[in-house]
Amino acid sequence: MRFFGLIAVTFMMGNIALSDEWIERDYLVKGMTCGGCVFGVKAALKRAGVESAQILEVDYKTPDPKNKIGHAKVKFNKSDYKGQETDCKIVSAIRDNPGYQAFWDLKNTDPCSGPKK
Repeated sequence: MRFFGLIAVTFMMGNIALSDEWIERDYLVKGMTCGGCVFGVKAALKRAGVESAQILEVDYKTPDPKNKIGHAKVKFNKSDYKGQETDCKIVSAIRDNPGYQAFWDLKNTDPCSGPKK
């Protein structure tokens, strides 16, 4: 008898993890200080269309609690992830309510602002 197992190979590129079928994104969220903040960010992700099963982790204690920067790790099907369009939808939902600044790169903490007019 032969056993064929599914082996997922994951590649890490900055804050993006890739496999054959999914993309994992890690969004940084500034202003999180407690469990209520975690609840608010999870609610924002759901309003942005993220299913509960796609939310891998929301934590206010990492990566930088001293500066009140937590994170939200989300998994998307490759076919559903549209790059910056998807990222900005998530960032906007978190910014709108509960009102935290969200981004995916510490060097660009306002990635979805677009050109000023």
